[in-house]
Amino acid sequence: MSDLSNILLVDDEPMVLSSLARLLEEDYNVLTAPDGFKAMDIVRSTPNIKVIISDQRMPGMLGHQLLGQVRAVSPNTVRILLTGYSDLEAVISSVNAGEIFRYINKPWRSENLLNLIKLAIQIYDRIAELQFQEAMKHPVFATSAPAHSTHIEVEEKACSVLFVDYNEKDLKHLVDKFSKTFDVSAATSIDHAFKELAKKPISVIVSDVQFSDGDGISFLNAVRQEYPQIVTVILTEVKDAMLAVRSINELQVYKYLNKPMPDDQLEKTIVDAAAKNKMYQAQPLRNVQYAAEKIAPESVPPPRMDESELR
Repeated sequence: MSDLSNILLVDDEPMVLSSLARLLEEDYNVLTAPDGFKAMDIVRSTPNIKVIISDQRMPGMLGHQLLGQVRAVSPNTVRILLTGYSDLEAVISSVNAGEIFRYINKPWRSENLLNLIKLAIQIYDRIAELQFQEAMKHPVFATSAPAHSTHIEVEEKACSVLFVDYNEKDLKHLVDKFSKTFDVSAATSIDHAFKELAKKPISVIVSDVQFSDGDGISFLNAVRQEYPQIVTVILTEVKDAMLAVRSINELQVYKYLNKPMPDDQLEKTIVDAAAKNKMYQAQPLRNVQYAAEKIAPESVPPPRMDESELR
């Protein structure tokens, strides 16, 4: 029986599958599927698929839909979306449905892709090790609830939320609406936001990416580096594929939401984000971006894509 790590490649273009398989088959046990349905059959029948690399544009099931299903069935599998174009709806959907680790444009650079997969394997193995250790400490709990379970009840006022928005009218609505449910702070600028972050622990930050005093993604990246367990939700009117890609590759953003967003949907997103924050606090290396930096800080720096790469 092979000791090589399982990797699943999904693409409806046979030449792409063949090229990727040749690149990886020496070091990994490579599984391939021509569409999302066959890919899910493989995920359900094959244990320990450590990495899945899926194309976005496929018949029957889009890549982000597949990655969302993989997340539900095999949550530890590190998910990478590979595509030849940058469609805004597809990028945002990949954030919100699949919680992907990286978004890569075709044509890929072989060395970068190999380094990225190596890092993804290390992350999977480290998380599996942590889960095994936890199961040994709490065998009864491990039997009654899967180690990968992320469902944590969030009690009223248990979640500290920081809303950051340059639009004071929008900010007032958010504060008025959610102050009864969450411990709410608010900021109208990047500088104000950092002052609020210094006052008390924050579980979730809900932020715009459009500010007069700086780049919103760079701001949120700085927050992530200083407060790695805060879960980030972007709420913005800005519809830009490059920003969405950066939010994946640089931030591992939890959700990318466009205004206007119904209050009940936003509330559910915050509750889910708070549960993820509690999980990150209990097991920091379950935070994939944080794990990547701790396991291999020099490996595969978060890519900064320019406009030419997104055409």
